[in-house]
Amino acid sequence: MKFRVILSCMFVFSCFSESVLLYAQTQVADSIRQKLTLEKDPASQTKYYFLIAKELLEKHFDQASFYTDSLEQFARKSKNPTSKAFVLNFKGLIAKESGKLKEALEYFYQDYQIRQGDQDVRSLAMTCNNLGGTYAELFKPDSSIHYYLKSLKIFEDLKEYSNLASAYSNIGNLYNDQKIHDKAINYLEKALAIRLEHGEEKKCMFTYNNLAVAYGTSEGNDEQNLTKALEYSNKGIEIALKYKNNYVAGVIDGGICHILLEKGKYQDAIPHCEQSIKLLTEAKRMVNLVFPYVNLASVYNRLDQPQKALDFAMKGYAIMDSNKLADPLEVYLEEIGTAHEKLGNHKEALVWFKKFMKLDDSLFRSENVRSLADVETKYQSEKKEKELIIERERNYKKTSWLIGFGIFLVAFILITFLLYKRYQYKQDQKLQKAVITEQQLGLNAVIEAQEAERKRIAKDLHDGIVQELVATKLGFDALQFSIQHQDEIHSTKIKDLSQQLNEACTELRNISHVMMPPTLETKGLVPSLQLLLRNSIEQAGIRSEFEHFDLPVRLDEKVELGLYRIAQELLNNILKHAKANKIVMQLYRAGNFLILRVEDDGIGFDFNEARHAGSMGLLNILSRVRTMGGNYFSEKGELNGTISTVRIPI
Repeated sequence: MKFRVILSCMFVFSCFSESVLLYAQTQVADSIRQKLTLEKDPASQTKYYFLIAKELLEKHFDQASFYTDSLEQFARKSKNPTSKAFVLNFKGLIAKESGKLKEALEYFYQDYQIRQGDQDVRSLAMTCNNLGGTYAELFKPDSSIHYYLKSLKIFEDLKEYSNLASAYSNIGNLYNDQKIHDKAINYLEKALAIRLEHGEEKKCMFTYNNLAVAYGTSEGNDEQNLTKALEYSNKGIEIALKYKNNYVAGVIDGGICHILLEKGKYQDAIPHCEQSIKLLTEAKRMVNLVFPYVNLASVYNRLDQPQKALDFAMKGYAIMDSNKLADPLEVYLEEIGTAHEKLGNHKEALVWFKKFMKLDDSLFRSENVRSLADVETKYQSEKKEKELIIERERNYKKTSWLIGFGIFLVAFILITFLLYKRYQYKQDQKLQKAVITEQQLGLNAVIEAQEAERKRIAKDLHDGIVQELVATKLGFDALQFSIQHQDEIHSTKIKDLSQQLNEACTELRNISHVMMPPTLETKGLVPSLQLLLRNSIEQAGIRSEFEHFDLPVRLDEKVELGLYRIAQELLNNILKHAKANKIVMQLYRAGNFLILRVEDDGIGFDFNEARHAGSMGLLNILSRVRTMGGNYFSEKGELNGTISTVRIPI
């Protein structure tokens, strides 16, 4: 089974993002229910009912539609944007828990737009957490960390330690997803320390679970890490059952089952899977059952008990099919195919393996192709064998040697073809690698030559033409002073000429700074980007924000210059085409990558159309990103505009 696919399943199943549980885990006191009864203001009524509904939703998810209808009734009476935001937030939570992540993202982003104009910064932080958690499940770590850090800053300012712990936990889970386990454990232990210090025992069950996942997937001493993972998961399950939360307990048990499966402890994994199924069934969380079912199928396949594996896999697959779930469909298809192959049902195995490989083109590697060919050969052999038996019954002596020769010939041709395709693939890879290397070297040389020429021209402009113009202007100023009392007309003309020279000097300095900004060499990338925004965007009447964090003091000169040129090109494109009112630029470090993120609220940008049209600006950006070994992504904003993200390894 492919580890990448399994690992993604485990994180969806075992890593709780506390962004959607912040309100839900706060015990709603009787006083809040009394306030709802006594409150006359519709806006306050909406808020109180929202708090109550979120706690009830945790234990009675099957009644989600009832809570939504009631909350909308309160909001309609209020006619307040804030009340609408509560409804959007609640719908987003339901969609997220149902696995409809894109729908949840749309609800949360609409909530975020309303909260930005609201004075309730705490609710804004909650919404940022929800956005961060949803982006994390969509495997978009850059956008996820963007919103998590926003919420973290707000909670630090408000000194809300409970929510601060949740923010730490969410960031820890994100680092864990990126396999940066030391940072993940560090953030999660900070969250746990805050929880324990402030007596939040109930919320600790989520942090214990996330720490169990972090230790269970980290590298190093496997036995020691597994011991820590089991210790933390048992604590989490104990607290969940204490508060009669079978859903959370079932999820934690399922996560431990998967960790034991990955460690090869198959027998130890079985009771955790069975207990997870029991608890999730009692909690009426049928959608979540797909994870322990597929884990059990994986365990029994590895224990060479394919019939049991197939039984559990088909139960989970039925839930996947009825709920139109996409994750972990790949794992189900592969496990069902494996079970059929072990049972000798080669025809059925071939059908399921083809579905599996069709689902994800990235899985078409040579190992999978050979595996599929092997299964298909077995199936074809069975088919040929049946035909051979019938033919033997008719005339065994006459035809047996022809059939044998035919089978040998087919097998020989198939093996020869597969060997040829393998050889051809390797040769194509070598040729492609050589071409890319040659192109890369040529592209690096061109860009370095361009920058050297820009630097030379900028120096010549500044030290040559500008200095000569300044000297000429000073001469005009002196001449004007000497004749200003003698000839008023000539004095006026000289004054005008002096003004023109002054404007020309300023223009040439600006051109020189654009070609090679002196700030970049003396102060670094951050001040240069701030100056670029001020001189280009703000002068055009567009609002801008610039954020930077977790950066080294100075970067490599080529990286700084490359990112500066990319930022120039992105801003030029926005000024020319986007019709934007606001631009947000961010520069930060995430793991071993430097991230430049530029978001505008303009009319949008079609990346594929611009690339096919041969846009010089886009080609310049892609060329520079490629020379630095990075990646460029362009995506549509949640409502409008464009988000451009550049990831450069450092």
